[in-house]
Amino acid sequence: MNHSRGGDDLEDGFDIDLDVSSAGEDALHVVQELVKAKKKKKNKKRKAQEMLAEAETTQALAKRRKTEKVEENSSEVLAITLKSPAVQAEYFYSILGRVNKDLTSLELEELRLPDAAFIDSHEYVTVRDVENLPDFITQVVPTLKTRLAQRSANKGAPTLLLITSSALRATEFTRVLRGMRGPKSGEIAKLFARHFKLEEHAQYLRKNHVCAGVGTAGRIGKLLSETSALNLNALTHIIIDSHIDVKKRSIFDIPETRDPLIKDILGNEAVKKSIASGKLSIVLF
Repeated sequence: MNHSRGGDDLEDGFDIDLDVSSAGEDALHVVQELVKAKKKKKNKKRKAQEMLAEAETTQALAKRRKTEKVEENSSEVLAITLKSPAVQAEYFYSILGRVNKDLTSLELEELRLPDAAFIDSHEYVTVRDVENLPDFITQVVPTLKTRLAQRSANKGAPTLLLITSSALRATEFTRVLRGMRGPKSGEIAKLFARHFKLEEHAQYLRKNHVCAGVGTAGRIGKLLSETSALNLNALTHIIIDSHIDVKKRSIFDIPETRDPLIKDILGNEAVKKSIASGKLSIVLF
């Protein structure tokens, strides 16, 4: 009886050699590489998230420290107004160093304002706002109250310069000071850059008697350094407004107000001479 052979029973001379173990190792290697890549990507993402979180934390800390520093500075300014003349003089000396970083200690000492230049106002404990300025002058510097009611001999020669940080504050101070003028004492000059050119202010001062000039450090500084219109012959008091704005900054914190105050006004040769002679006093309000 003849039996037919199946396909697997053919003796065709070929041996089938399947390398199953090799194929399995290759597949395992591929899987392992994929797992490694996934882990690496995951680690990289986690590291990026950690770096972002660290950066945000650092930024938040820096912002908080800046806020704390500003609040500390504003508190310091308010406290200085109630300190003795000696402490106020030392505070101004520290500001001199900030403004004149290129000067040596010896050169800074030559610019130091004497203790006697500052009026002692520590006993005035009422809030120092705009509306209380007349009362402040009456109690702390009564001689200034008298002089504001008098007429100076020369035009453009105020007895008072009130220096503040903004045009708005200058306008408010001008309003309350008008009530302290005498019948013939002259005008309260508003001296700030908004709406007024420097030459317009110079012409105004040359033509009018003024008992007080109220304005920003930038404009008053320019009138002193770039024109001869602001006459200092009658000047007896400089009141510096220590108001703290909504950003917790005072006139001493903003370079645009601090630098001209120190360099162009208090650093003016005629002003320094008047301070040294005892004719001119500084009052922190």
